Amino acid sequence: MIGKILGNRYQIVEKIGDGGTAFVYLGRDNLLGRNVTVKVLRPEYVSDQDFVRRFRREAQAAASLSHANIVSIYDVGYEEGIHYIVMEYIKGQSLKELIEEQAPLPVRMAADYASQIALALQNAHRHGIIHRDVKPHNILISEDGRVKVTDFGIAQAATSSTVTYDGAILGSVHYFSPEQARGGQTGERSDIYSLGVVLYEMLTGSLPYDGDSPYSVAVKHINEPFPNPQELNGQLPSAITRIIDKAVEKEPDKRYQTAREMSDELIAWLQGRETEPAKSSVQASRTVLPANKNKKKRTPWQIAAITALGLLIVAIIIGLSLLRNVFAVPEVQVPDVVGESYSRATSILNDTGLEARVTDQMASDTIPSGYVMRQTPSAGRTVKQTREIELVLSTGPDLVEIDNVIGKSELEATLILEGKGFEVEVSSDFSDEVPGTVIRQDPGRGFKLVKGSTVMLTVSKGGRPFRMKDLKRLTLDDARTWIELFGLTLRFVEEEHSTVFDAGTVIRQTPEAGEMVQPGDSVELVISKGPNQAGLQRHTITINTSRIPLGEKVFVTITDAYGVGGEEEYVNSGQAIVTYGWGSGEVTIRWQDQTEKKVFP
Repeated sequence: MIGKILGNRYQIVEKIGDGGTAFVYLGRDNLLGRNVTVKVLRPEYVSDQDFVRRFRREAQAAASLSHANIVSIYDVGYEEGIHYIVMEYIKGQSLKELIEEQAPLPVRMAADYASQIALALQNAHRHGIIHRDVKPHNILISEDGRVKVTDFGIAQAATSSTVTYDGAILGSVHYFSPEQARGGQTGERSDIYSLGVVLYEMLTGSLPYDGDSPYSVAVKHINEPFPNPQELNGQLPSAITRIIDKAVEKEPDKRYQTAREMSDELIAWLQGRETEPAKSSVQASRTVLPANKNKKKRTPWQIAAITALGLLIVAIIIGLSLLRNVFAVPEVQVPDVVGESYSRATSILNDTGLEARVTDQMASDTIPSGYVMRQTPSAGRTVKQTREIELVLSTGPDLVEIDNVIGKSELEATLILEGKGFEVEVSSDFSDEVPGTVIRQDPGRGFKLVKGSTVMLTVSKGGRPFRMKDLKRLTLDDARTWIELFGLTLRFVEEEHSTVFDAGTVIRQTPEAGEMVQPGDSVELVISKGPNQAGLQRHTITINTSRIPLGEKVFVTITDAYGVGGEEEYVNSGQAIVTYGWGSGEVTIRWQDQTEKKVFP
């Protein structure tokens, strides 16, 4: 595959991955001059039409999504037995690789990554798409810390009724929700459960369940309590543990109802304004047994001591609050974070004692997706420390969907695309379609591009040229049949007398034999009316060729009542040569350096 060009555009550079269903390559888009990722379906699955349809659905599902945290799909194609998908190339590493190298990850880093993944899932869910295979292997981390969710190979419309293939549950069992493990219907909250497992793995470096087989792991997701991440990472804040616990509830109705809810709690914790959620059933299952064991009847003296201690704590809290109001909060100068990535902007503001809060996201042709477009208050202002700085993030360029213009005239297609803000480049190719009709477009219908991008159109220049057949001596009907079969047009037929060509056969043609023609071209014929003198008898002349070497060229000239006819050329095939003469005359036969003559009748 290395060096191969797909779609006359995408050149395979090197292999960068090997998944269960597809090979992954680094490619080069020779048209736009950029790196791309090319996913090619493994050969063993090409004949499996069910699998091919699922593979192509990856592109159809993901291509409908446009989000800063989702890998963009550029193209999908098939040629020479190869099914391929072309997508955005992310320079960085997978989250799985990062976990294997650095786990447990810093809590703020893990929370930030999980928040970005949740935002990507929220966007997909809003478009009716469930990922169903959320795991660190399918999450890429770019060099600037941007999270990109990829591999929607198992995603399908939320209304789909099945999540199985050949009787096997799809996905990765270590990240299954209980309903996936049962082989039941999955939805948005199934993705949320899987994200909870991913967050657990980032913070502990371990998976919650393990077993001797996928089946045993799946059963544990259904029946066993979810392990406490604080037992493996004692530095883990209780708020983050509560977020994980709520995401991995066994019953979907007890989890976060949307990925946005989970993202909001993670962002709130990152900004130091998290709320105290109700205890989840996961936490309750961990604490009920110790609570029952340690429960003892307290004496009146103990109750009084506890009450006094509680009042003392309340007084201390109130006192600290009053002291906080007495002393002035320090003031700081707002740093400039416009043009910085969200994670970098948050870090800069936190270093100054300020907090970041995203209030909006907008399209921008100049600022990359996930970077800060505006900030309030603006840079240089003096504000109280701990003040929230409101950020507006870029979602990247505003993408416009491309119309299908195949079958339209070049002029109409150009007007449609230019009206959408695209540039148009036109080339031509041979086709059976009417010349000037658009036969191909790149990118195709449904894909989205930035205004000002170029759409390539290919228009028909008619059928491919071929050499004109020698129609001489064919009957008019036979000649007309051949002309129509090859898409030519018989425009004009003329007749004239001939002593050489039988009546009703072709004497001359335009274009002549051997000239290049193409479908739609006109043909003119001259048809023989036979001799123009009555009373002459036509004689059949048979020439025996047994004395002439096989394959040898034989030249025959007839001199009859009409004079000398043209010299005719034959190739000796072992059969007698049959020709004609009118009245009486002489036949000259010539081959190699020999000549014979015979008279007729």
